[in-house]
Amino acid sequence: MKYIMALIALTLTLNTFAQNQSTLPKKLEKKVDKIFEDGGWKMPNTPGISFAILQDGKVAYKKSFGASDIENNVPITSKTRFNLARTSAYFTSYAILKLITENKTTLDEDVRKHIKELNNFSHKVSIRDLLNGSSGIYDFYVLMSINGWNPTDNFSQKDVLTLVSFQKQAAFVPGTDYSLSGTNFVLLAELISKISGKSYKQYMEENIFTPIGMKDTFVRTKANRIYNNVAKAYRTIDKEIVANDSKNEILGANNIFSSIEDMILWEKHLSTSEGQHKKIIQLMDTKAQLDNGRINNTNYGNLTLGQLYGHKERGVFSTYIVGSSGGHDSSIFKFPNQKYVAIALSNDGNGYNGYTGVIAAHRILETHFTEPETVDFSKIQTKKLSINKLQKFEGQYWDPLGELSREIKVINDTLRYVRNSNNASALIPLSENRFQMKVQYDDKIYILFPKDKPDAMIFEYAGAEQIPFEKYIPKVFSDDELANNFNGYYINKECNITFSVKTRDKALILTNSKVGDIKYSPIKSNVFLGDKWFMQSIEFKKNQSGKVIGFYVKNNAIRNLWFERVNLNSVLKKASM
Repeated sequence: MKYIMALIALTLTLNTFAQNQSTLPKKLEKKVDKIFEDGGWKMPNTPGISFAILQDGKVAYKKSFGASDIENNVPITSKTRFNLARTSAYFTSYAILKLITENKTTLDEDVRKHIKELNNFSHKVSIRDLLNGSSGIYDFYVLMSINGWNPTDNFSQKDVLTLVSFQKQAAFVPGTDYSLSGTNFVLLAELISKISGKSYKQYMEENIFTPIGMKDTFVRTKANRIYNNVAKAYRTIDKEIVANDSKNEILGANNIFSSIEDMILWEKHLSTSEGQHKKIIQLMDTKAQLDNGRINNTNYGNLTLGQLYGHKERGVFSTYIVGSSGGHDSSIFKFPNQKYVAIALSNDGNGYNGYTGVIAAHRILETHFTEPETVDFSKIQTKKLSINKLQKFEGQYWDPLGELSREIKVINDTLRYVRNSNNASALIPLSENRFQMKVQYDDKIYILFPKDKPDAMIFEYAGAEQIPFEKYIPKVFSDDELANNFNGYYINKECNITFSVKTRDKALILTNSKVGDIKYSPIKSNVFLGDKWFMQSIEFKKNQSGKVIGFYVKNNAIRNLWFERVNLNSVLKKASM
């Protein structure tokens, strides 16, 4: 048996070398190779990466590094399949837009017509709203976590649709704001099935994968089923590599598996533009915008209906999409005008492999960039400000939707943007109230203190929409004050989730049997910051008598999820029913 396993491993290794290819000049090839060497991808018998670069529609570089299965020392090849995670939405958007160009539906059709779980939803939601990220429907990943699900738990499409059916009120009127929500693509997968009369899996295989020739690509509907040539998912905990596979069965937003060979075919397919396909590509490239015409201009870039974000990288327009699920990560970075595409698929659970495609572009497209790799702060014209003027900006600032608390502080005669005690960035004064953040790379980040709003701070990143922060004085409570004001039981009636709130060491502890403890420290008199990503901040509400009657969970993915304060007897009675 050992001999057979060794022979298999040797054969796969030889195949890997045979499948690796590069038409780049040797000097450039070595520079790209070094990206993976420096990133630790070439370490023996460790999780790895499959990577490709297309230039002018042709493969310029295609190599795989590391192990698909470290227990059996099976190498990654160009045929190894990975979960594309959120990059699955790239295909889902293509599929629904294909149905639209075939006149089987429209961008403005009300989704509630097809999906019964939305029958009680308070507003019309269009397909356009789902693609734009402007539906006002809560993100299922956050809802699942609040319900006590772990990322590695087995949960299904049906579970997500059940959660969707609980939401009656939109987070905002659809079409009037943006909110990141994976639920949009679960609903799009359902729509594809309802409109086509086929399952999502069948439709994708018959209308996209097979016609393009993507033989290694499939939709995973059963998490426990064993599929051939799928990379095992890993992550590193305390320097130990452990299995980290996601067991969810979510469709539309996740669970399309593919290889680097097939993703090359996909990108080649997208580069053609004839007949009906040309109409699909035009829709894919259309910028997402609200009913009032406002473009979705986020820190990530401008979102398109095809789910790629567009922004300028060192002065050159680029687009990208990234995904992460369990230990599988995917990314596609493009420089459309230079006809450059970089695709990365990996299984090491680091969460972001897209830098490989960007750095490779810096090497290969070196002469195309109009801005340097790093900002030369010595060439920036600065404004000399006294320590007294700098100290006027000092204080704590709060971003409610981003759930961020940041400190502005003078350290060693320099104003700094403080994330924590070990992470602070210098702010270079450009004027009396505008600063540029000193960063290591080419990012241009500005901090503005509006003259007409002395208690505000504005965060600007690379021309994206401004993020407002509000200045606050941290609130300190005694244990008695916390207990008297906030202790008790709180329930979200739609999802039937109950948390108890108690006091410990000048902090609030929210707990239930599924989620465990979440520790909250006061930010303001009614706002508390927690230590769990899915409920990172809560905002308490009081009645006219000053008594706390409940709290909201507020963030970009969940807006105003209400937990009402109730007495213990009513909770126990409901639990026994």
